[in-house]
Amino acid sequence: MKKKLVSVLFAVMVLIVSIPKYSFAAESGKVIFINMNRTTIKSMQDIPSLKAELEKRGYMGLMNIRGDKGTDDKRSLASMGAGGRANLASDSYINFKEATKENATIYKSSTGKTPKKINDLSINQSLNENEANGQYGSTLGSLGQTLSDNNFKVAVLGNSDTVENGELKENRNICLIAMDNYGRVADGNIEDINIEDDTMPFGIRTDYDKLTKETKSLYENNDALFVDLGDTYRLDQYKGFLNEHTYSKMKKTIHNNISKYLESVFNMVGDNDVVYIASSFPSKLAYKNKERLSPIIKFKGNEKGLLSSSTTRRDGIVANIDVGVDILNEFGLENKSMVGRAYSLIQKDDNVDFLSYELEKMATISNIRSTVVNTFVGVVSVSWVIGMVAILFRNRIPNKDKVFNVIKEFIKLGIIMPLVFLLAPIFNFKTPVSMTIGIIITTLALYLLGRVLFKDDLKQMGFFALITILVIVIDCIFGTYLMKNNIMSYDAIIGARYYGVGNEYEGVSIASPIFAFAILLNYNKKLPKWSIIIASIVILITSAYPTMGANVGGAISQTAAYLLFIMLIFDVKLDLKKVILIGISVVAVVGAFAFFDIVSGSESHLGLFVQQIFLNGPSAIIQTFARKIGMNVKLAQTSVWVNILLAGIFIIGIFIIKPPRQFRMIAKRYPMIFKGFIASMVGCIVTLLVNDSGIVAASTASIYILIPLIIISINMLVPENKEND
Repeated sequence: MKKKLVSVLFAVMVLIVSIPKYSFAAESGKVIFINMNRTTIKSMQDIPSLKAELEKRGYMGLMNIRGDKGTDDKRSLASMGAGGRANLASDSYINFKEATKENATIYKSSTGKTPKKINDLSINQSLNENEANGQYGSTLGSLGQTLSDNNFKVAVLGNSDTVENGELKENRNICLIAMDNYGRVADGNIEDINIEDDTMPFGIRTDYDKLTKETKSLYENNDALFVDLGDTYRLDQYKGFLNEHTYSKMKKTIHNNISKYLESVFNMVGDNDVVYIASSFPSKLAYKNKERLSPIIKFKGNEKGLLSSSTTRRDGIVANIDVGVDILNEFGLENKSMVGRAYSLIQKDDNVDFLSYELEKMATISNIRSTVVNTFVGVVSVSWVIGMVAILFRNRIPNKDKVFNVIKEFIKLGIIMPLVFLLAPIFNFKTPVSMTIGIIITTLALYLLGRVLFKDDLKQMGFFALITILVIVIDCIFGTYLMKNNIMSYDAIIGARYYGVGNEYEGVSIASPIFAFAILLNYNKKLPKWSIIIASIVILITSAYPTMGANVGGAISQTAAYLLFIMLIFDVKLDLKKVILIGISVVAVVGAFAFFDIVSGSESHLGLFVQQIFLNGPSAIIQTFARKIGMNVKLAQTSVWVNILLAGIFIIGIFIIKPPRQFRMIAKRYPMIFKGFIASMVGCIVTLLVNDSGIVAASTASIYILIPLIIISINMLVPENKEND
């Protein structure tokens, strides 16, 4: 009896131990990635089998398509495979061929590596270009290499070849996502997949019967299959040769062919397999209309919803650098040199409608952003110059009181507008007209509110500065919705930043609280100075904490500016030791936030930077700061924001020369406010040095220095305005 009991218990234990093993095996299916290039969300809905599948299941996202040193189809695909923004050689040096005796010898002699079924005969050109001129340190072919190293089989199928002047122009860029570090793919067919068809773009089309047959064969013999449908790319390239009728006819034929192919794929794959359908680059028309986020769909399980990732922290928004990382994740693998992040799957039934609305809204913001921001910067810069010229020639201006009152209100708009842009997204408008109306309404409402509440100019400006930083703090705590949808903030289409406090509002978050605190201390002598310390810590945490503002440059600049302001208001005598203390404090704060980032696993910009230092050593620091310097040099030559800095330098220079001793008089009459100016100026200098868009941040910070400075000067120097002082 005991022997039987022991045998039964042993059998149960074996079953229990075996369950995770077999469960894991069952969960690890195969991956098929289908590139339906130059396709929009709307066009995908025109493909019957895809539309039917999306009604039942599928997670959708809008994908940023940026590469390194350029944005195009090939860089987007290479970035998917690299897991980071990738740089490549020119088209003429991307030369994927199926191996023959002759080209295999050429490949091996140039690379020293054993060729596989498909090889880029000119891979050294891209490797050298990416290493020498790449800004992000990405490694080409990381996805394919990692799969190969772990004994997973990879294959590619299809191409986007076209015909120019009667000659075939090869486009086998699908290999860029699947290749290993040496431009090789172990299996596939990239050459014999098209047939002649004079009714189709360039007189060729994909042979869908052959594509279907070879998809099944390669699916059975490989773990990851990458397919390029080709025809959608050719149609977009050929569109200029067609009229509306012939274009629509060809498009319908292509979509019907694709529909039959996709139907066969959906019927073929198993329950544990994952199918990705993506457009690696937008259509020409979408790109022209600023709809520069491409659709990507992940079919896994039977649910539907949105894709997101730690790269973007935005529902429905992902990046091309996430694709390879997510594919590896499906096989239980990772490559730490890949900076992209695996997808999060968010349940949402109306995913198509949601993304269509978001894309229209983001495209509208992108379209009107330059006009709105240029107008704002122009108004601010011109108003400052007008104000200074008026001060210099104040004794020659008739009706001084009326003229200077108008000038002051005009100048004060510069301190209201950052708050206006921040609050306008509450309306959630998506068209240019509605967004413009929302900005105008918000501007008028805030301006009138300030006029009603305060007659004093400084109190008005202090009120707007205080409300601005309060809104920023609250927005950071609740996910930065206002930042993400703000015309003056960052843009997912550009992809420089996706979440947290952007560079524009980094400058605002440095100087607006200092100015607001200075006004409070100026008018309320009983306000405890220790409350400024607490408020500064709260702002610093919300602006820089990885899961909130996540702005490293902001953390450095804010720490320096806030500490200096606190020392000044407590009348601490500054010397070399105090300056060193500020520097040590900055390093300590950044180190603390980096620690919180790594421990929490939030994977913000700071955490990724630290990770790259551990992986690549000090070169990662040099590379990062070289990119920051390069960006600032570029912005100094091209950005409209530099006009504010130039206007500021002009104003400061005038104040130093004439009227004489103006700064000394302001410091004597408004000691707290003047101390705020000094602290904010230091913040401007620091952010200019440590931020990749330091010119932008320094410009927005200077608004809270120079506008009050001009207003105070008008009130001090123009007799008719002294009662407002």
